[in-house]
Amino acid sequence: MAAWRNLAAGFLALIVVQTGWAQTYPLAENAQPGDCFRIRLDLTVSGDIKFNKEGKQLILRQEVSAGHAFSERVLSVAATGLPDKVARLYEKARSSTSINGEGNERQLRVERRLLVAQRQKDQTLVYSPAGTLTRDEVELTDHFDTLVLTGLLPGREVAIGETWKLPNPLVQGLCTFEGITEQTLVCKLDEVKGPIARVTVSGAVTGIDLGALVKLTVEGSYEYDLGSRRLTKLEWKQREERDQGPASPAMTLQAATTLTRTPIDRPDCLSDVALISVPEGFDPPVLLTQLEYRDARAGYSMVYARDWQTVSQSDEHLVMRLIERGDFVAQLTITPWTRAEKGKHLSPEEFHQAMTETPGWEPEQELQAGEVPAEGGRWIYRISALGQLDGTRVMQNYYLVAGPAGEQIVLVFTMTPKQADRIASRDLSLAGSIEFGSAAKDAEKAKKP
Repeated sequence: MAAWRNLAAGFLALIVVQTGWAQTYPLAENAQPGDCFRIRLDLTVSGDIKFNKEGKQLILRQEVSAGHAFSERVLSVAATGLPDKVARLYEKARSSTSINGEGNERQLRVERRLLVAQRQKDQTLVYSPAGTLTRDEVELTDHFDTLVLTGLLPGREVAIGETWKLPNPLVQGLCTFEGITEQTLVCKLDEVKGPIARVTVSGAVTGIDLGALVKLTVEGSYEYDLGSRRLTKLEWKQREERDQGPASPAMTLQAATTLTRTPIDRPDCLSDVALISVPEGFDPPVLLTQLEYRDARAGYSMVYARDWQTVSQSDEHLVMRLIERGDFVAQLTITPWTRAEKGKHLSPEEFHQAMTETPGWEPEQELQAGEVPAEGGRWIYRISALGQLDGTRVMQNYYLVAGPAGEQIVLVFTMTPKQADRIASRDLSLAGSIEFGSAAKDAEKAKKP
């Protein structure tokens, strides 16, 4: 019996010693309001855009490179321990896009360099306290989300070789999806060299973006400084297969993001005085959450809700679609109309006749027609009707917006009768935002260095 006890004691000692070999490391970051960081982001994207035209599939080659550099200050921390509101002062925000060899450059206006990013209900909102952004500026700053970055950390002690699965809300933020259908993203502590722990991230994600099904395959890694207890570097590569959606074509893309993050003392550009224009809480004025559009050629500008997505743009038309929670609600077509003499515009009868003669439109029932109150010397007339558009029963709201110098813009909102309640008064709000005269001058000023 004594021999068995000695053998058991030796076995127990062996277990204790082997357990001691599995050293663990604390991978957590305790975010606090007032924390400041220097962030640098570099992005490259390449792939194909696919769409059908006249029964044939066309493929356009897309190449994108973008660079961002900004200082960031944490303003608020959520119950999850992740920052849920930050202020950013951009020193650099530029992108270069080439589609079949035709290039396009974007950059953030100097007067919009101070931005606020806040996360609510699994979505991130970025806005400028100085005024409305353009769609280009929103897309330019829609980079890897630093608000969810430290969610990659397990928040506990882990051993080399140990893995942990990322939760759905975090993955939704990392991939900027409207919703997640399934995901298998897993982190693994690969190695520790000196003060640096290296973690790999891999897996697949399927989700919804702008109403389109998107499948991602992710391979990435990040570095965590055990001394400063900060996540300091990230490399994120993903392959994307996107189905055609109501506001986007089918695409196959490969993207690579490199992020560096350095803790810094609070810079003057993010001091309390510098941020006095930042709204308190999480309900900024509606105007700051909207977008602005300026057409220098046609000489008009407008503001609109971010749910409106541009799907087509030419000298003759601007076509937008209202996408709400992934659903296609309505389509808007904006057409600059022939300029009238100063102080004049189409009469209601002429407007009725012109809209009735729209190709493919067969009106059946007029629901409403009349002037809409307007300021600034503008005249707005609205017609709402049911009918058949290319054989489909729809409801159309027509607006004629005329300026004091004879400018005329026609807006046509098209939707199924069932979707009419969902658009509510958003068509009236957008039409009422149309302004004339200053758009061309402002656009020309923006081009000057």
